[in-house]
Amino acid sequence: MKQLRPALGLLGIGWYFATCIVLGVVGGLWLDDQLSTEPLFALLGVLTGLAVASWGAYRLLRDVLRSSGKK
Repeated sequence: MKQLRPALGLLGIGWYFATCIVLGVVGGLWLDDQLSTEPLFALLGVLTGLAVASWGAYRLLRDVLRSSGKK
């Protein structure tokens, strides 16, 4: 069971990364639809999603690596 924890942590990082990007795109598309600024907010949503996902993935990965190193 202890060997499964790092794998599940990495799987969680993948889901976190995908969720952040998808939410950024969906939010950007919604704002573009509301304000009639077609590509602007979708692109900003992608960039914001990538930035949030990268920072969060770094922190989650750091925690996974720390917890897998402890015996």
